[in-house]
Amino acid sequence: MSQANVEIVRRSNAAFNRGNRDGAVADYHPDVEWRALQHAPDASESVRGTAAVLAIWDQWEAAFDEFSAEIEEYVDTGKFVVVVVQWRGKGGGSGLAVDNRTADLYEFEDEKIVRITVGYSDKDAALKAVGLEG
Repeated sequence: MSQANVEIVRRSNAAFNRGNRDGAVADYHPDVEWRALQHAPDASESVRGTAAVLAIWDQWEAAFDEFSAEIEEYVDTGKFVVVVVQWRGKGGGSGLAVDNRTADLYEFEDEKIVRITVGYSDKDAALKAVGLEG
């Protein structure tokens, strides 16, 4: 079942990068928790529900002319999928480039994503957060 979780994350990320919001959240539990460890000062660290996640994405789209998340590595741990992500963007109006590598953590229950934590400094930190060594 855990390989299926990797495929769910892969499919969600591909939809996100195409701008297909419905496809990106199709496998999210309706009460999904989104936690951003590197959130903006005026943004909440954690939100709950797909509508709240989409509202965060609205803010990103308002701030960036271009924005993508390229997953470079998937680590299948069963209930969790850790991904190493290269986030890239180009600021709207300013043209400021954003290029940030993080590790993000997806938690699953019953083939649905129930919790996403973005912004770990690296893969080992994300694995440690769920009690595993890198």
